[in-house]
Amino acid sequence: MILTTPQCIRVAFAFTFLLLSLTLSAQYNGPESVEFDPDGDRYFVSNTGSQLISVREQDGGVSTFVSVGSPPYGLELMGDTLFACTDGGVKGYATADGVLVFDLDLNGTFVNGITTDGAYLYVTDFGAGRIYKVDVAQNTFTTLVPSTGTQPNGIVWDPVGERLVVVLWGGSVKSFDRESGAATTLVSNTGLASIDGITIDCLGNFLLASWSPDRITRYDPAFTTGVNTGITGLNNPADIDFDHVNNVVCIPNSGSNTVQLEEVDCTSGLQEGRSYITKILPNPTSGLVTFDPPFSATEPFMVLDTRGLLVAMGNLRPNAQLDLSNLSNGLYTILLTRSAQQFRVVKE
Repeated sequence: MILTTPQCIRVAFAFTFLLLSLTLSAQYNGPESVEFDPDGDRYFVSNTGSQLISVREQDGGVSTFVSVGSPPYGLELMGDTLFACTDGGVKGYATADGVLVFDLDLNGTFVNGITTDGAYLYVTDFGAGRIYKVDVAQNTFTTLVPSTGTQPNGIVWDPVGERLVVVLWGGSVKSFDRESGAATTLVSNTGLASIDGITIDCLGNFLLASWSPDRITRYDPAFTTGVNTGITGLNNPADIDFDHVNNVVCIPNSGSNTVQLEEVDCTSGLQEGRSYITKILPNPTSGLVTFDPPFSATEPFMVLDTRGLLVAMGNLRPNAQLDLSNLSNGLYTILLTRSAQQFRVVKE
């Protein structure tokens, strides 16, 4: 059969699209977790199939950060170290060069989710139904929660509510006290199944990633109502993260070997009479930061360092800037307590 010119063009386009799709898929192999690195404005991605942690740049380029030697699952940055759940424990790699600087066996069955309050790491054990508390400085751990009641998966530290929020694979959401391990059921039945990941967006809402259905669901901080965000193209979305610099939710699709970066509307769903900020500028900053849009009323604030320690607090008047020039260089979290918002900012 002889193809006409239009047919040749269509065939060439289809082949190019297929080749591009295969190339993008080949960049990842079993992507499980994405962790945004604000210092490098990049994304770390764990790959359970290739046993690699990759780096995705803002231009879409992907390279190998480190070979773990076993399947890496949840990722979490604390200071200048990237921690990964693997081999029943936690390993830590220097973000500058990928050198292994931490290796602690938790005697875990299937360690999966990980978060930090800036001082400790908190790790879920999907197989044993436990939550471990890891003291990185002392290279030790304790079992914070001996039994979560079912399979714990994604976990995130909520600095506003001062709680660990955990999604359970079976469809519920619980919070745990970081000192006592005491549990509170936030949602007994979300209507979702196989919930994998959880993160907090720019408005302080919680985003849940589920496999059944493939969905990113948004909950308010009180966990009163779950709303479908409408993000498409999902295929078994796993351990998600939120990029507070670029306002995107980072989604590893473990079922299709892809990673999605989806912009979030940071002005939607706002309540009347409250001042909501969509971004802070500049970020990174050498001192003064400006809030966009400006405050319409006095806003109490707190600034936490990577250890979760309070380093600054006060009240910002309408149209005011926040001066961070006296702080050491590094990553900080700004909490706006009146509007229940949080932002990460890099001080240079």
